[in-house]
Amino acid sequence: MNTERWSSIGAGILILTSLTLGQAAGQVLNMSEDLVSLGIASQNLTPNDRSLDARPLIQAAVQYVQTHPVQTLTLDTGAYYLLSATYSSATLIFPNLSNMTVDLAGSTIYFTGPLMPNGIEVFECSNFTLTNFSTDFVNPPYTHVQLTSVDSVNRVLHYQTLSGWPDPSTFNTVVSPFGDAVVLWAAVFRGGAIVPGTTRTVLTSPITGNALVLTQDYTPWTQSTTLATLQPGDTVAVTARGSGSPILVWEGDSVVLSDISVYGSPATAVQLYEASNAVVNNVKVMPRPGTGLVGSNADGIHFVSVRQNDVIQNSYVAHTMDDGLVMESLAAATVVSQAGSSQITVTRSVYLRFPNGTAVNFVDPLSTAEFPGATIISQTPPDSVSPTFDGQVVLTFDQDLPTLTPGMEMVYAAPEMRGQGSIIAHNTVENTYGGRGVWVSGAQGITVQSNVLRETSMGGIVVYQDTESYPGPPAHDIMITDNSLEADLGPAAPGTGVQQALASIIVESTNNQEFAFGSAASNSNISILNNYITDSGMSGIWVGELNGGTIQNNLIYRYSQNTGLGGLFGIPPSFQSQVSSDASLPIVVHYSSNITEQANATDLKPPPPALPGRRPR
Repeated sequence: MNTERWSSIGAGILILTSLTLGQAAGQVLNMSEDLVSLGIASQNLTPNDRSLDARPLIQAAVQYVQTHPVQTLTLDTGAYYLLSATYSSATLIFPNLSNMTVDLAGSTIYFTGPLMPNGIEVFECSNFTLTNFSTDFVNPPYTHVQLTSVDSVNRVLHYQTLSGWPDPSTFNTVVSPFGDAVVLWAAVFRGGAIVPGTTRTVLTSPITGNALVLTQDYTPWTQSTTLATLQPGDTVAVTARGSGSPILVWEGDSVVLSDISVYGSPATAVQLYEASNAVVNNVKVMPRPGTGLVGSNADGIHFVSVRQNDVIQNSYVAHTMDDGLVMESLAAATVVSQAGSSQITVTRSVYLRFPNGTAVNFVDPLSTAEFPGATIISQTPPDSVSPTFDGQVVLTFDQDLPTLTPGMEMVYAAPEMRGQGSIIAHNTVENTYGGRGVWVSGAQGITVQSNVLRETSMGGIVVYQDTESYPGPPAHDIMITDNSLEADLGPAAPGTGVQQALASIIVESTNNQEFAFGSAASNSNISILNNYITDSGMSGIWVGELNGGTIQNNLIYRYSQNTGLGGLFGIPPSFQSQVSSDASLPIVVHYSSNITEQANATDLKPPPPALPGRRPR
């Protein structure tokens, strides 16, 4: 899971005057041709000029369209360099716009880098489309060096620099604009592929003397046995993880991101926060073509606090240091105390809001069970568009609450606040170095359909509730159907632990006792249908903590190919024997009830040949 989940959006709340775009049909403003004639700026936006800061000119055009009838904002195709920032939270911001398209005409937008505030921020817009461009960096948030020798006992990788790439020691002085910690990671590649059994690995700062010191975290991939498999001549990618995302959508309704390529990111590449009816279509997150090995230092496309009818479709995510595609709805707050039958004090989860009228439930972090709550009728301090980060709030409800103890989680109750009607479909994710292909957490009413997931270091599709690191509710009403999962759980080791690497498809809840499996069947109504799974490193399908579900018509071939790849890292001792045994089975069901299993085909042999243009079924 991306540790900078909130740091990349933490300063993204701005108090801006809400100005709505006029409805005149069809008017186009070309920033490369019209800025001078319209009196917007003293010069037009010239492409391919590395010395020209395009940011003030684009921002001036955005300010103009807020009060003039422009429907499409565009420019001439070329390269544009954003050399300054509009606000401390964003390099470039499109605030409070409606019924508008920003078409960047196939251009490449360069950020200075390596770290930055959020790159392009779409702030509280509606019926807004951002389309047709790529993002890159003048100074990327990653570099590459060549391995010269390995001290496997002391966990030291000695290196020499490569032509055209800076020494990793330049990352010693980078500072996140948001004040969050900058984490340096390394991943080792041979022939363009990650060395089997290794994964993203935290480095000890500062970097000196052409040596990368791996932090001793007692993971299998930082021990001498694994490090001894590294060879001189291997390529080491070093990344600086922190700060903001290249593209951020902050709240808003019916925002479309389409035909965009993101070549590298210090944090999650594309992030959407509390956005409803949003569509991410034909968006690529991948390494810079021809030169890079890392598509994102964190996640690919991530819906934070997913809302209703959100969509990720026809997109491609590759070579990320964390998850590929994410839709999650985690805890909105944590209970501090209960003053009376209908009043509690909570600590807000970062900036998440729960205005008066919000219905909430509660989650027991030990059992992982979700139970009914009530509706908020008042709060102190009052709800605000810019709430205090992690602030305490006194909440009063419309009816008596159950007895609540400190540490219990407050979560959204309404399905539309947890992703109802959202879809992840027709996407491809491959080569995650420490993350899942698709991660769904705490959500309701989501369909994961017709995706291809290849060589993810953890599960290809994971419906996962965790009440310790990223607390949240269980999942309900999830459909996982017609996906193709190929060689997941390898060759990279599972970067955050084997709990999320039990199978190619996983449904699971772990609690706050060192990630032990939950005692309650807290998830409900999850269907796993018609999926094609081959060469899974562990099981094909692993289902736990589920009350009511169907596992049907799945084809699972040549499973259990990398059992033990991550050892038993992260599995509590009391469950280690069970997990070892589970790894040899095609389908596993634990801690669940009312599960229908039928018409699944499993075989340790290779799959039969596919018909032309089709995968075997």
